[in-house]
Amino acid sequence: MASDHGGRLTVFDPTADGQEGTDALAGRFNTLDGKVVGLLNNTKDRSDVVLDELEQRLREQFPGIDIRHYRKQSVSGMTPDIKDRVVDEVDALITAAAD
Repeated sequence: MASDHGGRLTVFDPTADGQEGTDALAGRFNTLDGKVVGLLNNTKDRSDVVLDELEQRLREQFPGIDIRHYRKQSVSGMTPDIKDRVVDEVDALITAAAD
């Protein structure tokens, strides 16, 4: 973002400060058979199409999978009630960003 102050141009640097610390990656499953997997619709256009196709392929590849559907109220952050349900109910969560 830049602004003009009487012939002077002010330029802002949009980059973040350096990262402080790191988080370890979550553990990985050998299989999704027998696991509960959540599919989160973030309400972007056609994300339902992406998730429907993904669900079909997951069910073909992992017959023992249990799939649960969740939907955000908007593209912005998850509401606390949905977040709590996801944390309590699933082993893994997949979300789609589509347009």
